[in-house]
Amino acid sequence: MYHIGICDDSKETCAELEELLCDYGKSHGSPTDITVCYTGEELCEHLKNKKNLLDVLFLDIELLTTDGIKVGRFIREELDNLETLIIYISAKSSYAMELFRIQPLDFLIKPLDQHKVEDVMERARKLTERRKGLFEYYSGGIYFKVMYKDILYFVSDNKKIRMVMKDGEKEFTGKIKEIGKTVPVNFIQIHQSYLINFDCIDECTYETVKMKNGKVLSISQPYRKEVRNQIKKRVLENRR
Repeated sequence: MYHIGICDDSKETCAELEELLCDYGKSHGSPTDITVCYTGEELCEHLKNKKNLLDVLFLDIELLTTDGIKVGRFIREELDNLETLIIYISAKSSYAMELFRIQPLDFLIKPLDQHKVEDVMERARKLTERRKGLFEYYSGGIYFKVMYKDILYFVSDNKKIRMVMKDGEKEFTGKIKEIGKTVPVNFIQIHQSYLINFDCIDECTYETVKMKNGKVLSISQPYRKEVRNQIKKRVLENRR
């Protein structure tokens, strides 16, 4: 079951989007459970009381009594929810870096286009499937598994890899380059010794990233352009 949320103060937009998403689910054989909210307050209350996380949330920025940016911050910071993929919808296209910390998957402009909704849902589905996957490794002759969403970053130290997670650290033998070939697309290399989970970035400058555990990591010169391109791709240029 795919859990999708829609939050928009326009009942017409909600109805239109709900129909598009239902059609997508039927055509792709993906059962969907759709929750519709007409205010940011209603959505926040639903998320606080609901145990099941939304896989995807279509969120209007210009809500009447609050705004989608505040709601997005509530989801990421108050609920500490980094898993839900947020897709902003708006009649305007003037939002950019203020959305970075909320890390939306995309930004759709009204009126909504069926092909663009289907495109973003396809990307959301693939990303969700990969994020829910497992990283597998050996340590001390024992086989381990850990969910990708629980990994903050990998650190290379000679022939050892230190895997920093939300609830601790693990060490095993390996190479950053080899790990980089197997991890989901939300992991990016910022240094020859650092491979980070993009979803676990709290702040980012041209030279450093601050991770959710408070650790500040350096972005080395050869990787700065690529990191910046990743930010542009995810926040500024991801508007198809």
